[in-house]
Amino acid sequence: MLGNNVFSFPKPIELITRIIQIATNSDSIILDFFAGSGTTGHAVLQYNAERTNSNRCFILCTNNENNICREVTYERIKRVIDKERYAASLKYYKVDYVPISDRLYYEYADELLKHIRELVELENAINFTGNAEIAIVLTEEELDDFISHIDEKCKKLYLGHDILMDAQQAQILKDRKITINIIPDYYYKELEG
Repeated sequence: MLGNNVFSFPKPIELITRIIQIATNSDSIILDFFAGSGTTGHAVLQYNAERTNSNRCFILCTNNENNICREVTYERIKRVIDKERYAASLKYYKVDYVPISDRLYYEYADELLKHIRELVELENAINFTGNAEIAIVLTEEELDDFISHIDEKCKKLYLGHDILMDAQQAQILKDRKITINIIPDYYYKELEG
């Protein structure tokens, strides 16, 4: 660390923007395994904001040495989104190694499915929190509650692949013009053993 600078030679945003322009298309996902200060994420946000029909997403990874991911990378992206008022969803995930044990593979899948909302958000570059336009339903009880309290702004529903709607529920969603996206089977494949 030099003075107030965390990095002595951070990547220039202009360089990363040029690489994005040359090497990606409008719906690319840009992966940076050496995220550091978060320049790549900043460049993608800026690039999308300056162009119409650019829906590029990014995934930033770091080994989190000296808590850099939480304290530098995440904080920078969060501040850029807030300051520039970018329409963006930001999620922070910490992963760890799973030790080998006597547990069976489907027991790990059960743990993973506890986080299905986050997985759907990550894959679709969306944020369910505070977003009245989209919703997710993973159980019959959640569906009943959703139907009883539909927000008029809701336009899209992510529905668990094993949820069966009755005719009345389906008609209510159709009348409200809510698009239904079935959560793909591959989220559940490991459970089928």
